[in-house]
Amino acid sequence: MTARALDSLRATTEYQAFCRVELSDPYDLLDELRSVAPVHWSPMLDSWVVTSYDQVNLGLRDDRLVHDRVAINTRGIPETSIRKYSSLSEHISNWLGFTDPPKHSRLREVAREMLNPALATRFRPWVSSYVRNVISEMQDKDSVDLLEDLALRLPLAFICEALGIHNSNADRIHAWTVDVGLFAGRVDPSWDSDAQQMFDRSNASWLMLEDTFRQIIEEKRKTPADDILTVLVQHFDAGVISEEEIIGLSVFFLAAGHGTTRDVVANGLYLLLTHPSEADKLTHDPHLVGSAVEEVLRYEGPIPMVSQLAVEDLTLGGESVRAGDAVILHLAAANRDPDKFGDAAKFDVARKANRHMAFGWGSHFCLGAPVARQQAAVVFEEIGPLLPRLLLDAPIAKWRTGDMSGRTLAELTASWSK
Repeated sequence: MTARALDSLRATTEYQAFCRVELSDPYDLLDELRSVAPVHWSPMLDSWVVTSYDQVNLGLRDDRLVHDRVAINTRGIPETSIRKYSSLSEHISNWLGFTDPPKHSRLREVAREMLNPALATRFRPWVSSYVRNVISEMQDKDSVDLLEDLALRLPLAFICEALGIHNSNADRIHAWTVDVGLFAGRVDPSWDSDAQQMFDRSNASWLMLEDTFRQIIEEKRKTPADDILTVLVQHFDAGVISEEEIIGLSVFFLAAGHGTTRDVVANGLYLLLTHPSEADKLTHDPHLVGSAVEEVLRYEGPIPMVSQLAVEDLTLGGESVRAGDAVILHLAAANRDPDKFGDAAKFDVARKANRHMAFGWGSHFCLGAPVARQQAAVVFEEIGPLLPRLLLDAPIAKWRTGDMSGRTLAELTASWSK
């Protein structure tokens, strides 16, 4: 393909909406980008955008592309305002997904003690009981909010239970992490009044989170319990992690621990309700639950992209990436690459070969993946037989805009058929 074809594509309203994160269904555009230029420079995003499976995979494994990328999140901030958000930036640099070795190796080793398959096994009865109770409550209503009452409520309650946070704090802490997540997922380099409002919200919510977690951590020091925060305090007391790293890991565990799972569950329910033949397969063969979860992750994964920062010059897909360049590795595009997946545009709960990258790759593979997979599997198992009775109020999905790092439904309501 020629440079002219890429220029024509970048000039379309669809491409511009994609860069502004306003394109509800980006997959046709991503297919075109992958075909025209699997690695291309986006002037609007001031970044390289990578859309092919092989090149995304290479990018995830290239040590010259680093995860310590707060410099990307803070692009465009006026010099006079940088200090105002310095505490927020420093906090994000202690999120596990924003670190590189040796810091990443040390923090990941700490996190691995708590976020592992054993945690999923330990909490399996709790998750099953919780889901059954929620579904029972839902059956007493004429209409249900699958997003708020199930997809969000389950993982938020779970991660609070695992961390050792009282339920009365759950809703406000969730709202604060959503605000901070907007900053963590920022790739747009422009600065205007909307950007400033987002930064101010993120900053205010971070300060509330910091104060709240400092209080909770002090309580855990005085009264230890069988929970993740108590273990983190013990690591701090042993000199393994700093106080800032405790708070960074705590907020990261909370934000990633329920936000990602919420989107896996909600996106999966939406896909099953809009693909009744696939839901029927699941109902008649519960053994397909595992492959159904993987297909949801591939087809509408919760994390569409990851941004990284080049610290050395490199070549990616034949393009010259310079040190200091931002690189967007588009996981969602890679997961629908027809060179890797047969009939890639089809949602197939029985798909066999499914080496998707929804949870990343290599040393940054998501430690919470076993927990997210388990919760989604339990929901699909328990609600599967009831799906034929549920009718979506709005069959066309409404996706949240403004955050390229999350594939999140804005609403998901349904009614029981009579």
